[in-house]
Order: sequence, then C-alpha cells, then structure tokens
Amino acid sequence: MDSNKRNGWIRAIAGVLAARARRAAAGGRDLGASALEWAVIAAVVVVAASLIGGAVFRIVQTKSDELTRCSAVAVGTAC
Repeated sequence: MDSNKRNGWIRAIAGVLAARARRAAAGGRDLGASALEWAVIAAVVVVAASLIGGAVFRIVQTKSDELTRCSAVAVGTAC
C-alpha cells in the first residue's frame, strides 16, 4: 500500500474515532476512557497492518525480481 492510501486510511480512522470521542464527551456519560481505548486499539491495528503489509510487499517484490531475472535465462538452465 502506498503512503498516500495508507495516510488517507489513517485519517479516515482518526476522523471516525474523533467523532466518537466528541459524541461520548457531549453525552455527559463516562465514555471518554472507552473512546481512548478504541483509539489505542485502532492505532495498534493500523501499525500491525502496516508492518504485515510491508512484509508481504517485500516478499512479493523479491519474487517478482527473481522472476524478472530468470525470464532472461535460457530454458533448462538453472536460475
């Protein structure tokens, strides 16, 4: 995932969580801690997804580079 898409996704989640925090604060109920907990959980999920996505991207990129390199080798020879 490129950084523009990831940043847009992070901004969208942050907006949703901010709206939830505002609703909780306006309700007068003690939901502020709950909203903060959701924000922390969402941040952890975003970081984990970014790390996993980066690892998968590197694996796919490495295999793609190998395929490109091997495509120039004659059939039947080791690559």
